[in-house]
Amino acid sequence: MRKTLLALTFVLPAAAAFAQSPEDTVKARQGYFDLLGAQMAVLAPMAQGKMDFDAAKAETAAKNLGALAKVDITPLFPEGTSNADLMDTRALPVIWERGDDFKAKLSAMHAAASEMEAAAGSLETLGPAVGKLGGACKACHDDFRAK
Repeated sequence: MRKTLLALTFVLPAAAAFAQSPEDTVKARQGYFDLLGAQMAVLAPMAQGKMDFDAAKAETAAKNLGALAKVDITPLFPEGTSNADLMDTRALPVIWERGDDFKAKLSAMHAAASEMEAAAGSLETLGPAVGKLGGACKACHDDFRAK
């Protein structure tokens, strides 16, 4: 899984640059966020006490998040790929109207994701880090993603 994520850190931006259509770009964007979600699906239940803490699984998911945090995904958000333009996306047009705010929230999400590896060693440190990352995700979703 780690090798796959590492490979995707190089492939996703390139895929966006060479995408044949706005729909292809949206699929690449959604793939990136699916990878983030898959890692959070491992970490969040542990942090919430819904699953026993497993340091090895937490470390792997946190390392994957760290790798994903290094990906510049701004090429995955070209104009013309909002939900006003295409049916299969929840990206709101306000992303391009408030681009600096969007990029700041994206940067906050990447910063929180990059901190996960250091926090994965214990449940006491994992919980607050997952909360911070979840909050960064929510802040962006609240403003820039359709429900």
